[in-house]
Amino acid sequence: MVSANPASALRPLPVLLSLAGSALLLAGLPARAQGLSNMRDQLIIHYCTLAVNADFAKAGKPAPAGLAKDTCTCVAEQVNARASIAQAETICKQQAMGKYNLSP
Repeated sequence: MVSANPASALRPLPVLLSLAGSALLLAGLPARAQGLSNMRDQLIIHYCTLAVNADFAKAGKPAPAGLAKDTCTCVAEQVNARASIAQAETICKQQAMGKYNLSP
């Protein structure tokens, strides 16, 4: 079945772009100790999850189960691996699109 408005199916994808806003401030924090690194990861994941869920809510669609957790964990891991926010966003967006069968 073809959707009457195929663009509406694509609206949640910009959520991955909005991750940069939340994670950008946190990514610049130095990870001086293991505890701070864990705290930073938790903050990145928390604010990323809020952004993912908000974007899907704006689109009037439920987020696929596990999408926010997978995507936001990916972002935190990429930031810890010294990827830039833009790099983390690109990598995690591609992974989510493939895993959850989302269109660009």
